[in-house]
Amino acid sequence: MQEINHKTIFVLDHGPSMKESSKQTIDFDIFMKSRPQGMIPLAPITKSLWTCCMEALCEYCRIVWDIFPREKFLQFVVSDTTSKTLNTWNPKDQNSHALLRALASVGPPVARSDCSVLTGLIDAVKSLSEPTIQQKNAFDDPNVKNVPNRGRIVCITQLKHDVHRRTIEDCVAEAVQKQNELAANPNSGFLPISELDLVIIHIKPFGVDLQISEKPPTPLTQNKSISSELHNVKSTRHGIAIANRLLNLVQKHYDLSVTSVTGIPMKEEQHANSSANYDVLLLHPRLPGMWECSTGSSLPPGDGEPTSTMMLKWFTPKINANELYHCDAAERVSPVDVNSRPSLCLTNFLLSGRSVLLEKWKNGQAVTSSGSGRQTTHMISCHGNDIFLHALNTDKVPFEDPPSISEGVGGKVTDYRINDFSAFMKDGQLQPWGHSKKKWEATTPQPLEKMKSKLERMARHWPLVFSQTVLFSMPNILEPLLSLVMKETLTQDQVVQCKSSIYHIIKMERENTSLPVVIPGSRIKSNKRDEQYKSLWSELENYLMEHSTTSENHREVLDCLLQCLGKADERMETKRAVDTVFESPESPPPMKKVKTEDVTITSRPAQKGAQNLYEMWWKRIENIHQQRHVEFYGRLTSEGNVAKLYPHLNLPDPQEQMNERPGRHQGRGNFHHGGRSSTPSGRSTPTGRSTPSGRLTPSGIGGMKQQKMKREKNKNY
Repeated sequence: MQEINHKTIFVLDHGPSMKESSKQTIDFDIFMKSRPQGMIPLAPITKSLWTCCMEALCEYCRIVWDIFPREKFLQFVVSDTTSKTLNTWNPKDQNSHALLRALASVGPPVARSDCSVLTGLIDAVKSLSEPTIQQKNAFDDPNVKNVPNRGRIVCITQLKHDVHRRTIEDCVAEAVQKQNELAANPNSGFLPISELDLVIIHIKPFGVDLQISEKPPTPLTQNKSISSELHNVKSTRHGIAIANRLLNLVQKHYDLSVTSVTGIPMKEEQHANSSANYDVLLLHPRLPGMWECSTGSSLPPGDGEPTSTMMLKWFTPKINANELYHCDAAERVSPVDVNSRPSLCLTNFLLSGRSVLLEKWKNGQAVTSSGSGRQTTHMISCHGNDIFLHALNTDKVPFEDPPSISEGVGGKVTDYRINDFSAFMKDGQLQPWGHSKKKWEATTPQPLEKMKSKLERMARHWPLVFSQTVLFSMPNILEPLLSLVMKETLTQDQVVQCKSSIYHIIKMERENTSLPVVIPGSRIKSNKRDEQYKSLWSELENYLMEHSTTSENHREVLDCLLQCLGKADERMETKRAVDTVFESPESPPPMKKVKTEDVTITSRPAQKGAQNLYEMWWKRIENIHQQRHVEFYGRLTSEGNVAKLYPHLNLPDPQEQMNERPGRHQGRGNFHHGGRSSTPSGRSTPTGRSTPSGRLTPSGIGGMKQQKMKREKNKNY
């Protein structure tokens, strides 16, 4: 919802009344220390009312643009015989440089009797109906049904009497009515004015007393949505009274607070060895924890300097700008007197990247919390060339007194990657984007989304402590591999650099060079060279595996490492995922025959390092057993290396049909290849030898043993 201070238009009277002198002389010859005798001093000068008003106007605009960049909009209309608009609602015109260039092109006021401020007021009402960028975006949003259009018109002129004031009010009310009738057409491009605040500032020279009385904000009888107020200001103290009145008005219009930073130590120009304390007034939006002040609309603004609503004392100890504090809110600040020496010193000090803690003072004493002594409540620092005042959280929080990171949890973890984490935070730091904002295409990822993607890539493999990593314990050797892999895309030259880093580690391992790392943790059980390289290759493989999905060039780097480690074939086998069906649990899968000459392995994969004696002996025994292995006959004669056991199990046996006789016992068949015969007692005997009583002879028993041994032999094969 747009506030009434979203748009403000200044109507500047450029007629003969503003050409008058302020009647306040300025001694122009104060810089001459020694004047020769007989030399006539220079005559004093005076400022015109136009000059005093423009100086005050520039200060008003500077404060608004410092605190609300690209949020609050100002426009200026100069009115004499005709009206001229100096700028638009375009953000490029909302700065002090554009305002000064526009005022310089106007020139001094016109001394003509037909000049009038009414033409400028009519154009101001028309400009107020034009939408700003925020209003255009809200108007194009289908979810927003109604776009309110509120604004303020500040008319700086010199009135002749109260009738002149009522004429201005009637002119504005009539112009608003006509403009709303025009804006009723949806295709007109204008927005109807729903609320208007008319502020008339009557400027008069010093010593001139015009019978014009001030008027508080009052709704007009012609239109209740328009309120009017009148301010009567004299150009005393060379126009300082006008500047103070506008400072009080900007404080009221934008609900600003004035904070006094006291006790700022600064060195004296004449005494470089000593320092004095100074105070600086800062304007900013209201922060949490501030007590109510007298800046509301209940008290009319005066011509004096703004009074501070809160006093903060400079806290001498300096802090680290990278240290984070628990803040409730932060608002931009702008000094009241930007050209004073204390304000310049404080601004330059903060713009250099330093931060300062502040204590809250009341009645000349520090405001302390119960039992905690002195307490810092605010911090002032610079972010993106803008100075912010932070309101610190004074409540007790769990991380108010964090444990020392050098001690760790329970005093056991002492090797945190503090410097690496600091670099990680700097790489993921977000910068203000508003001042350089441009229109992005729909297919182009937004900066916030790109940063989220970058943080996701950086955090895929990030050990917290050095005892859990070998890879990041020696980044100088593995660079530029570690930094290049985290990028979103890799060029062919960068792929070559990554491969060179891998080849360099392989060369170090072949030369039996120890890794330049001392690991006190438990990730590596031993500090031996073989264990270090084994852990390094394992972690490097996992690291490249995590980033292999980023692009094809990342996958190429991983393939290079796997090829060097002899794992390229294993990776291809896992991709195939071929379903293999075995004939029974007792039948082992087929084994690959390895052709060897003597004991030398011809298909040995590339190893990560030199083999020890145990590995060499195990390879030798494995190759000997592979040479003596005899493949299963059924698998060799079958299709696809899959043999089916007992293929004739379900087929009828022809021998059984031949041995069957009438009158014999049915239901008992032959035993294996030897037929069974029945004895007179009804018992069956294997292959032919039996006694009249049905008992087996020794030859029959030997035949059974031979059949059993034959079955076991077939089973082993």
